[in-house]
Amino acid sequence: MEFGEIFKDALKYPMSNPKCLLIVGVLFLISSLPRVLRQFGVVNKSLNLIWIVVLLIISIILMGYALSVLKKAIGREDGIPGFDWTNNFMDGIKLLVVEFIYMIIPSIICSVIAFITMAPVASRIISYANVAYMATNSTNPNVILSSIPASAWSGLATGMIVTFIIAVILFIIFGLFMVIAQCRLAKYDSLGEAFSFGEVFSDIKEIGFLRLIGFVIVLWLIACVIGLVGSIISAIPIVGWIITLLVIYPFITLYSNRALGLLYSDI
Repeated sequence: MEFGEIFKDALKYPMSNPKCLLIVGVLFLISSLPRVLRQFGVVNKSLNLIWIVVLLIISIILMGYALSVLKKAIGREDGIPGFDWTNNFMDGIKLLVVEFIYMIIPSIICSVIAFITMAPVASRIISYANVAYMATNSTNPNVILSSIPASAWSGLATGMIVTFIIAVILFIIFGLFMVIAQCRLAKYDSLGEAFSFGEVFSDIKEIGFLRLIGFVIVLWLIACVIGLVGSIISAIPIVGWIITLLVIYPFITLYSNRALGLLYSDI
């Protein structure tokens, strides 16, 4: 499908079943209830732990439901899926595992690179600071910092820049892999398929690397515009925030997963 067809369908999709849209909205509202209650001046710190648990459960259910929307879109089915609370919860856990693994890998790599590029320089800076303290017996930060040569600071800055550039590249690559892994999880209902890196890479090649990047950018821009509308509405005291939770957030959830599923349906 062409981008125009995909996004036209995806933007119409959430309103095809207002009842399901509202149910998703109610879940968003429940998960944000402490914030809504604060707008009414109701604060109960003793309930915070309970709400954290409730928020976690609802978030997992919403993730699982989003996966069912994705699955229907991949099959090019028109209807919005109903809720199957148990399956939605289990699917949400699977999706959470997939997202965690695909994001923890670049995080670990970046941490190692940061240590390699910055730890030696940071050690030098600490050594210079210790020497300055022992020589001057001063705790004045300006005195200590002025004793550290510019080369040490430039080395630290270089390490930070290198780490940042590599981090951006890695998170973009693994982010794209994660998107397709989610599609494979939805299609095959298998964690093994989601972590089949060779098949994920093959799917990306079939879609087209640049096409996938372009799709994600357009998807994100449209979601930002919808989110901006939600921000404007939420500026209305109490009622605006409730409307945003009931309509805008669910709309973005259904729209984005529908669009992604339709893109993957060509494979």
